[in-house]
Amino acid sequence: MMKKVFTAEELAPTQFTVTLKSHIVRDLKEMEHNSKQSMDEIVTKALKMFIATHSDYLSRPKLTQQS
Repeated sequence: MMKKVFTAEELAPTQFTVTLKSHIVRDLKEMEHNSKQSMDEIVTKALKMFIATHSDYLSRPKLTQQS
């Protein structure tokens, strides 16, 4: 599996504000409490999973695995 290499600039924390339905916020807060992970970590993981499964939304070529 090929892994993307990120620059230090790409890995820098960046503020991003969104508006969510209150039941989603409630569930995220409960996940934060029960997992002992920060809200940032939980949301980042969720978004990474979404991006990985919806890469067709991105306007860049797909990475292919070389044998």
